[in-house]
Amino acid sequence: MHGCSRLTMRAGLLAAAMLPVIGHSAYDGHGRKHEQGEARGEHAARHSRLRVGLWGDEFYSDDPQLKSVTIDQTIDSMNRHKLNFTIFAGDSKNGHSLCTDEAIGQDVVDIFNRLKAPTLYSLGDNEWTDCHRTSNGAYDPLERLDYLRSVFFSKNTTQGERSIEVERQGELGQAYSENSRFVASNVEFVALHIPGSNNNLVATEKQCTKKSERTQADCDAATAEYQARNERNIDWLKTAFSAAREQHYAGVLIAIQADIFFPFELSDGGYQEDFLPQLDSNNGYADFFHTLIRETQNYSGKVVLVHGDSHYFRIDKPMFNDDGRLTANFTRVEVFGSKDNSWIEMTVDPSTENVFSFAPVILESP
Repeated sequence: MHGCSRLTMRAGLLAAAMLPVIGHSAYDGHGRKHEQGEARGEHAARHSRLRVGLWGDEFYSDDPQLKSVTIDQTIDSMNRHKLNFTIFAGDSKNGHSLCTDEAIGQDVVDIFNRLKAPTLYSLGDNEWTDCHRTSNGAYDPLERLDYLRSVFFSKNTTQGERSIEVERQGELGQAYSENSRFVASNVEFVALHIPGSNNNLVATEKQCTKKSERTQADCDAATAEYQARNERNIDWLKTAFSAAREQHYAGVLIAIQADIFFPFELSDGGYQEDFLPQLDSNNGYADFFHTLIRETQNYSGKVVLVHGDSHYFRIDKPMFNDDGRLTANFTRVEVFGSKDNSWIEMTVDPSTENVFSFAPVILESP
């Protein structure tokens, strides 16, 4: 169902979150006009204002008591804001702790279930890619990925007890089921599985063996996983933009985990002279970003990329046209992270010029 993705609500969610059921036009697929009342309802739904929480890279403390306090603080804050849904940009634990079933599975499920709003989840490297590290327990990352897919993506709904129906790319609970999308208020929300640590592409010997006892066969398997998933990611991205053009969505939001721009300074020529040239075959984000450039610059709506990874809150416009001017319809948002458990409230209003607006919610350190 590439062309028409419909957001639906579980029983009881509509009253609690007031998230509208979305259609695509006042006409059906055969050109027949809907009843007047239905058309009015659809028009209102396509122009409803949404409140969305953006967060990720959370709860990194090694102190169990402090970690519990920060979880309580963040969840309570989000619940007070009466959000329609949240988007979690990956990394549900720090990068040096054990990748147990509990740490990457049930503990995270419990956090999402405490929210009064559903959560769209994009996997990060701390959940699986980096689990080969000796400090993380020297797990097989590919086994950890299989486990995550079975826990979080075995249903066609978001995370949380109050969930939203989503379209998934892969068979439920299997490869690529984590890639998902739904439509709300004439905006398409897309989760893509693009984690840190070079997207699991092992391009150098150092990347293979640093902090790890991996063999070359292990690293070859990691690269093969990247190559296969990279193809599916690109297909999912193109499919999302194709639907956005066909259905005249006001905007597209893409959630990934990796900071694909790190560590480059993009101002004063840095984008063209430093960042773009290193997007080569050894860069696990090159295909994604080149595709994102083409799709964004050939789309009339607004595009937002939400990510985590480098733990530095920012909202900027790190994409340029060939003539050196900013790509005006593209915005990047990086969530808070590491020792900061603050989050961002995003307002989505397709009736406004910019569609998306952002306000940081700063939480005092416990």
